[in-house]
Amino acid sequence: MRSIRHGTDNIMVALLAAAASAAVFALLMMYSGDTAGAVRRGITLCVTSVVPSLFPMLFFSQYVVKSGAAEMAGSLLRKPTGLLFGLPGVCGVALLTAFVGGYPAGARAAETLVDEGKITRREGERLADIAFCAGPGFAIGMIGASVYKNKSVGLLILTAQAFSCIIIGIGSRFLAGSHSASSKFQKHADHIVRNPDAFVQSAADTAATMLHMCSFIILFQVITALLSSTGINDLIGRLTGLVGLGDFGKILLPCTVEVTAGSMLSANAGIPFTAFVAGFGGLSVHFQNFAICRTIRPRKAVYFFTRIIQGVLCSLFVSLSLRLPCFSSVTLPASGRVIGGVPADFSHVSTGFGCVMLVMCLMSVICLPSRKERSLL
Repeated sequence: MRSIRHGTDNIMVALLAAAASAAVFALLMMYSGDTAGAVRRGITLCVTSVVPSLFPMLFFSQYVVKSGAAEMAGSLLRKPTGLLFGLPGVCGVALLTAFVGGYPAGARAAETLVDEGKITRREGERLADIAFCAGPGFAIGMIGASVYKNKSVGLLILTAQAFSCIIIGIGSRFLAGSHSASSKFQKHADHIVRNPDAFVQSAADTAATMLHMCSFIILFQVITALLSSTGINDLIGRLTGLVGLGDFGKILLPCTVEVTAGSMLSANAGIPFTAFVAGFGGLSVHFQNFAICRTIRPRKAVYFFTRIIQGVLCSLFVSLSLRLPCFSSVTLPASGRVIGGVPADFSHVSTGFGCVMLVMCLMSVICLPSRKERSLL
């Protein structure tokens, strides 16, 4: 009887999946023009902003770990990292990478540390939860300079994210209980393995990471376009208007789905809400992290709960800071800009250079050997 019920459940799941796939296919056919435009916007965003801004930092974080430099630098960060977060000193390098490089850099560094055997999977999960930050390029360049026309806004949001990461890290240490991070780190610090192929392997892994990121960015641009074209955003706006939230509902889904467009739309709701959007990160970034962290396999409930807490902490910190006299100049009205249907760029690198780097990523993934193949060489 149980096997029959289980088989029936599988059939129902398969039928629902087939129905959902057919519905999505129908929507893509009905709104083919809108989805094509969304794909173009996604590709433009990747080529002009994402790849040029993040590729160098992602490569650097990979190389630091694979070359053994992270373990040497970890000896300097062992005490503060262990005291605050209860993690090995080598994790401090990943945290610095996340604060400088932006959202996926921290997850990529944590995954690499686990893959290389520098930390345990559970430590990698905690590290990926802590090392989640927009980075100065996005916070100051995009939100501050492009959306609010005031870099102080971006700096304030970046500072709020840094403090929220520290608070989350301290809280996770006490929730995690006892650990053996110091002894594990010491074992690796005593015997640092030099990797002569660190440069090539770092380029290959960074290329694969960039393609993952660009795929999700384009996909969620399409999802955002469908939400708008089908009228779902307007429907949610009307429903939220019934409970006194006004037009806030119209930007709720876009801000939840994609952080770049969401940050621009959130300007209409004020700086604290923009801080929440940047702290939460958006579903596009979250799915990028899930694709990156295949070894870590983060627990989804814990991950999303942490992201919501981080968004609330960022918003609270910014709200309190704006009450101070020294921040009176950053409360000017927001002036978000969309140029040619694409969110304002936060990179000064040319489009041609971005195209070249994206092609190099694709060639690296196709031509360079996999990890299993490298182990046989």
